[in-house]
Amino acid sequence: MAPDYLLRAAHGGMAVCGTVSLLVVYVLYGAPQSLVLPLPATVAGHIALIVFPAVFKLGYVVRLAALKQMGRAVN
Repeated sequence: MAPDYLLRAAHGGMAVCGTVSLLVVYVLYGAPQSLVLPLPATVAGHIALIVFPAVFKLGYVVRLAALKQMGRAVN
């Protein structure tokens, strides 16, 4: 695949995963007590706290690979 496409996809994936992770943390831990989630939603939220950061890290690896293919600084 083209490195510029990979870079855009990696940035987009990282933005989505980071935003969703922050939203899940807010809903699970920072929301007012009036927002009580049922147990299946709470379990799904905690599973999401494992899955979305892992996908975020994969996006970062793809970003590094794309930058290396483009010959740009990888930092």
